[in-house]
Amino acid sequence: MSVEVFGSRRYSREELLAVFGVPEGRDVDLSSGELVREAKQGKERLLSRFAFARVGCTITNHEDTRTVEVTVNLVDVGDEWRLDFAPAPDGAPEDPAGLVAAWASYEEQAGALYRAGQLPIGDGPCRAFHCGGTGFGHPTLAPLEERFVTGVPAHFEALVRVLRTEKDEHRRSLVPFLLAYGRTREEVAEALLPSLRDSSAAVRNNAMRVLWQTQRGASKALVPLVPVVRALHGPSATDRNKASVLLGAVVEKDPSLRPAALREAGPVLLQMVAMRPWTDREGALLALRALAGRDLGETPEAWRAWVEGEAARMEPGRQP
Repeated sequence: MSVEVFGSRRYSREELLAVFGVPEGRDVDLSSGELVREAKQGKERLLSRFAFARVGCTITNHEDTRTVEVTVNLVDVGDEWRLDFAPAPDGAPEDPAGLVAAWASYEEQAGALYRAGQLPIGDGPCRAFHCGGTGFGHPTLAPLEERFVTGVPAHFEALVRVLRTEKDEHRRSLVPFLLAYGRTREEVAEALLPSLRDSSAAVRNNAMRVLWQTQRGASKALVPLVPVVRALHGPSATDRNKASVLLGAVVEKDPSLRPAALREAGPVLLQMVAMRPWTDREGALLALRALAGRDLGETPEAWRAWVEGEAARMEPGRQP
C-alpha cells in the first residue's frame, strides 16, 4: 500500500505524510474497514494541525495488481477558488422515456457480469461516442443498447435538463453516458461542458470521461482550453486525472493551443507525473506527450527538464 499527498503549496510532502500517519508498505484488508478508519483519523489530524479549506482522501484498489493507493487531496486556505463550483441543483425532473433508469439497470447488470468473471477489464463495443467502460458486447447486454441509440436523440434536451437540475447526484452522474448517444460530437460536447463546474465530483468525472472520448474521435478541438485547465486544479483526484487526459486530447486536435496549455497546466502536470499513483501519472504522461508532440519516457526528471526548457524559451524578449 502507498500513501501520497497532492494540492498544498504551503506544506511539504514529508510533514504532511508524517501528520497523516497512515503507514505504507503493508498489506491491507479493505473489507475490514480499518483503512477507511485510519484515513478518517489522519484527515482529522491534518485539519487540526494545518490550515486547509478542504481535506479529502481517495482509496484506490487495483485488483489486477493487488495494490492499494491512498491519495490525500488538499486545498490550502487561500486557494478556495479551486472549490468554486455551481450550486447543487434541487430539482426533480422527469426521467425522459425512462432512459436514466434504464442506464442504471444496464450498469447493475454489467457490474454483476464483471463480478462473475464474465466481462473483461476494459472498454467493450458500443455505438456511442463513449462506451461506458463495459460496452454491449456480452449477449446479455447487447439487446439493451438499441433503446439508447434511438431514445437519446429523441429526448436529448430533456436529458440535458436532468443533468442540469436533478438533485440526486447519482442520477445526474448517469446522464453523461446517455448523452454520448447524441447526434453529433459537437452537440455532446456543448451539453457536457457546463458539468465541469458541477458540485458533484462524480458528475464532473463522468462528464470529462465522455468529453475525452468524444474529443479523441473528433477532427478538431471541441472543448475550450480554459475550463479544462480549471478542472485540472480541482480538489479531487478524479478531477485532475480526467482533466489531464482531456487536455491532451484537445491539444492533439489543435496544436496552436500548446503554448498556453503548457504555461497554465505544466506545473500541475509535473507534480502529477512525479506521484506514485498510476491514476495521476498516467493522465499527466498522456497530456505531456501531447504537449511535447513526442514521448520522453516516464521519468519525471526528463519531463521537468523539457517543461522548464520550454518555459524559458517562451519568456518575453528571449531570443529563439
